[in-house]
Amino acid sequence: MITASPSVVRTEVFDGVLVATIDRPGGNAMDQHVSRALFEALMRLGGDPGLHAGVVTGAGPEFFCAGWDLAPGVGGIAGVHDLFRVGKPLIAAVNGLARGGGFELALVADLIVAAEHAEFALPDPAARVPAELPEELADELRRGDGRLTAAAAARCGLVHRVVPAGTELPVALDLAHRLAAAPGAAALVKEIGRGTGKPAPGAGGE
Repeated sequence: MITASPSVVRTEVFDGVLVATIDRPGGNAMDQHVSRALFEALMRLGGDPGLHAGVVTGAGPEFFCAGWDLAPGVGGIAGVHDLFRVGKPLIAAVNGLARGGGFELALVADLIVAAEHAEFALPDPAARVPAELPEELADELRRGDGRLTAAAAARCGLVHRVVPAGTELPVALDLAHRLAAAPGAAALVKEIGRGTGKPAPGAGGE
């Protein structure tokens, strides 16, 4: 049994919105403890009727999540990102680099709010590109160095809003509260999702 370290994922509740912050030295990389703590946070979100939406983010200005920790014996639990599908709206507040598994973690959220300096990266885009990516973005990753700026991701509809650094969490919280308060809005977001390749409302910083 893996017991989560309470410090690697901090959880807070703001008026019915659960915020889970990955806070692990070394780029907020996923290991077994981070995986377990995210599991517990998302099960809480899905099972608590008093919680109406969630936000996931990373600590610090540099990394949202650097991906899976590949050091021997400390790897994460594969597939934990599937737990984001808990039936309630989830927003990723991307505060820095989302690389590899961190990129995929952001992709399974319903909406992405990204800081202007945030980037999305795949270690080997020629070998594997997440199925959730619009083909235009997948092609751009394959042609380039495997990185996308927040602005480029917004132009193709992957990112809902690009905001000044340090404001991504407040903006994500505001969106989450509005979704929770508007009848039918949360269900609509879950139904539509992202990844259509079309610019989302407000993309680029409304």
